[in-house]
Amino acid sequence: MRYDFLYNGTVAMIIDDIGRDHIINLNMINYYIAEEKHTVKVEGLENYFTKYLPNTVHCYVSPKNAVSFPEHVDPIDVRILCIDGTKTLKIMGKDVVLNIGESVFIPANTSHQATNLYNSTILSIGYERTIDLLENN
Repeated sequence: MRYDFLYNGTVAMIIDDIGRDHIINLNMINYYIAEEKHTVKVEGLENYFTKYLPNTVHCYVSPKNAVSFPEHVDPIDVRILCIDGTKTLKIMGKDVVLNIGESVFIPANTSHQATNLYNSTILSIGYERTIDLLENN
């Protein structure tokens, strides 16, 4: 998969072995993806994916078994859309598997965590208001 669209983000980071994010230079995105050691997160893609405005759009490129954030909740609704590979997550303690083109809606304040059993690339669409625009397409 080509990742050229990631350069349209506003900030990039890698997630370290204990789930903390560290800012990296946007020009280094492909280097860290090719390294296949850490999840690469790119924020601020909503101006590129205008279809999902007025929402936030982040992309996560995760190699198999990469560490992600610890179990957490988000204060807004989020849709996880798998655009490459197979994304695995735990949502409220239940295993969820997403293949290319599949998505899951996670309501605000719902416990979840990426488990990354396979390589995957996902878009995380955060809804500033409670409307699921993806369901209307």
